[in-house]
Amino acid sequence: MLPRAFALVVLTACTSAQAPSGPPKKEAVAPPASAAAPVPPAPAPLVADGGAADAEAPSADASPTAELSDAGSDAAQVAAPYVADNKVLPPESSEELQKRAAALFDAIVNDDPARGESFWFPKEPFVSLKDVKGPDKYWDQLHRTYARDIHALHKKRKSWEGATFEGFELGSKPKWVPPGDEGNKIGYYRTFRGKLRYRIGEKTESIEVRVIISWQGRWFITHLSKFKK
Repeated sequence: MLPRAFALVVLTACTSAQAPSGPPKKEAVAPPASAAAPVPPAPAPLVADGGAADAEAPSADASPTAELSDAGSDAAQVAAPYVADNKVLPPESSEELQKRAAALFDAIVNDDPARGESFWFPKEPFVSLKDVKGPDKYWDQLHRTYARDIHALHKKRKSWEGATFEGFELGSKPKWVPPGDEGNKIGYYRTFRGKLRYRIGEKTESIEVRVIISWQGRWFITHLSKFKK
């Protein structure tokens, strides 16, 4: 009895060891190199001065167009080049001329010659232009006359209330005056009897501007009213 029972136990144990308990497990296979997780980029190098690199880098807004615009603005402020012979015919009308004419009208209305200075021929170029004895004193004389003319024109109306500037027009066709023609070392363009037009009430009236000459492409008054030596 014992040997048979022992044999059965041994047979059962061998059978259990050979029978699989479930489906065979697959061995883990390493993924190909292309499927590996991406390697993170290397960190950026540290800036030694704590942000100086950012300060030196141009901003996103600093476009070439913006730089050209700034350059154009600067160039527009630069004065026109000096022309030695002064042979530059100014336009018959321009925004800057109308502004200076309006300032003269304001001077007449308010009986204040200082307001009309921008339309008067400046002293420094006048002294260079004129070929007469004591050109600076001559300018002073003409300048005093200009102030007197403004006072006199103001007195021509009892009231200037409501008077508004309409515009300025040149008179005669501008003529080139060469050096030596009128006691001048430098030539200029000259025009007579310009009109300072204004409106008061329902009427449009005008003030005559006697003599206007050119300097470096702009018009200036040398005689506002008829000049008496």
